[in-house]
Parts: sequence; C-alpha cells; structure tokens
Amino acid sequence: MLGMVFNPAFGQDPIKLGIIAPFDTPPGEGLINAARMAADDINAEGGIDGRQVELVIRNDQYDASEGVDAYRRLALRDEVAVVLGTASSGVSMAITDHMARNRVPFISTGAASLELSAKVAENYDRYKYWFRVMHTSDDIAESVADWAVNFLHGELGYTKGAILSEDALWTDGVIPIVRELLEEAGVEIVAEEHFDLDTRDFRPILSRIESRGAEFILDFSSHVDGSTYVRQWGQLEGPVMGGLNASGTSSRFWNDTEGGARGHADLIQGGYRVELTPKTIEWFDRYTERFEVSPDYTTGYTYDAMFIVKEAIERAGSTDPDAFVEAMESTDYTGVAGRWVFDEKHDPKFGPDYRVMGMTQWQEDGTREVVWPEDVKTGEFLLLDWQR
Repeated sequence: MLGMVFNPAFGQDPIKLGIIAPFDTPPGEGLINAARMAADDINAEGGIDGRQVELVIRNDQYDASEGVDAYRRLALRDEVAVVLGTASSGVSMAITDHMARNRVPFISTGAASLELSAKVAENYDRYKYWFRVMHTSDDIAESVADWAVNFLHGELGYTKGAILSEDALWTDGVIPIVRELLEEAGVEIVAEEHFDLDTRDFRPILSRIESRGAEFILDFSSHVDGSTYVRQWGQLEGPVMGGLNASGTSSRFWNDTEGGARGHADLIQGGYRVELTPKTIEWFDRYTERFEVSPDYTTGYTYDAMFIVKEAIERAGSTDPDAFVEAMESTDYTGVAGRWVFDEKHDPKFGPDYRVMGMTQWQEDGTREVVWPEDVKTGEFLLLDWQR
C-alpha cells in the first residue's frame, strides 16, 4: 500500500497526458471524446492533486509505424506523463518496445490481443509500464460464446453456426476459443470465413455461408467498417447474426447500414445505457447529449482509464514511472464500464464481480435493447420474418 508523498512543487504545472487514436473513425472519435470529457470532469473536480490535466492528441491512422511515431513524439517531444489509447492491437504491439525504452507508461484502451499482456508476463521489468483498460480477446470469445451456446443453441435450438471474421491480430486470439466452446456444446461450425481488411463486397462470402445451412453467423470486426457487410447481410435476408462489430456500438450504425442493422446483435463494449455500474447511465446520457452520438467501444474504457491514471498519480505522489506502476497495480476502481482490478500481467479481471459484456440488438425502429444476459436484459430478442 503506497503512502501519499507530498511535494511542495507538486500542484503547479499541468499534467500532460498523451492520447493516441485513429482520427476520423468511430472508435477514434469515441476515444478522443471520452478523453476530453474525462479531462473536463477531472479538472472541474480540482485536477490531479491540484494540477490541471492537459491533453496532447496524436493520430495513428490504424498504422503501426504511425502509432510508434505518435508515441515517440508524445514521450520525447511533448513530455507527457502517461500515454493512453489506440484502437488496434497491432499498433499497440508496435508501441510497446518503444515504451520499454522510454519508460513513459502506456495504457491500452482499444486493444484486445493477449500478446500484449504476455510481454508483461515474459519480461516484467521491461514491459511493466503497460496496462490494459479494455476487454481481452478471451473476454470477447467467452462472452460471445456464452450467448451463442446458452441462447442461440440452448434456447432457440440452433445447431449449425458460422464464423465471419476480419483477418487481424486480435481475432487470432478470439476465433479458436469461440470455435472450441461451440463445438464442445454440440454446435457444428459449417462455415468459417476470414476476410481481408480491404474487402468491400461481402455478398459472395455471405451467400457461401447461407448455402452451407448456417442458422446463425458470429461476426468479428474492428478495423473495417462493419456497416458494409451488415448492410449487405440485411439485403440478402441472412440468418441470425451477432458478435463483436466495433462499428455497431455507435448510434450512427443504423444510418450507415441504411436500416440493414435491424436484428443484428453486438457485444456491449466499453459502456451502454444499462446499469453496468451505478455510474453508467448518468455518464452515457451526458456523453450523448454533449457529442450527439452514443459511446463507441473505446469510449467507456478510455473515460475510466483517465480516472484510473488520476488516482494512480495521486497515490504515487508523483509522475515517476516506477512509482506510477506500483500505484496502478493497487488499482481497485469502479468506473462507467465496470470494476477495474489488474492481475499480474496487467490485464483487468473479468467476470460478474468486475465487468460483464452482454449483447445488444438493433430493433425494428432503429433503437437497441440489451437481450443477454438475463440480469441486465432490457428487451426480448428479435427474430426477423425470414428467420422464423
């Protein structure tokens, strides 16, 4: 347990926090909006131990080399105390070696790959400056599989499923677990399709899946605009579809799919208007009023990460990186997306006592309801006419 260290100079200059995000994308905008909102809220409450928060925001363009350049500029030129963000596991992985050299802590708020936390486990002294305030690929796999096994299979009786996934680092850790959990439950995977990030016409892929008798499709996408294949799925009147579609967390998704999102289900990621914690609904309403769009998957995570960083700096009594790491490791913070406690690999603990990721579904009128699990459900699952 760290004691508070009082420094007479502590409380004078602003504390600079670096933000890395892919500009002009829903996850990037959600990340930046959350950081700005959190900074405003922190500053309104007196800042971090009396020091105001100043954000320095840089673009990674979903590109690893751009992400590295953004981190280096933040660490070396802008002299920030901590860097938060990214919406890509590949970008985050590229940054970690530079983080290890520069010792400016890096908090991932949009990267799911377990390869990141594996670095902490394999070489703690080098990579201890990295933490994840976000779900992991295991969290995704277990949550989507829980819905597929216990609802689609257990309640609707479906026995034939398909997997539709972008080809990316984070999905490499998700798909094998999902496949194994479904097959253990007696679900046959009749099709598994992985698409390149530049794919625009998904109709041949969707037609192949349907021709193999799939009763449902589990979709996984983050780096692509998931509205493209969901719009085409709606046009083709495809079987039940749901999973993790990062684009689908935004209220813009309905218009982007031209209403084709009707019936699509998506994992709750980073915050939704349901009582994940006592803070969630009030925060969600303030966010949507301010930015005129619902939070993205990066949003609740980034907002919570800002407050976790604030508390860690205050417990450490300085922005010294090693003191900061020690303070971060003692985190037990309940934010808008859940309760945050880190394990020895600097991943956040997951489960009913910490965080829950249920499923939402787009309804006939363009609204969304939480349809799984039962304890946070706000509405019943919608089967479209051709799916009955």
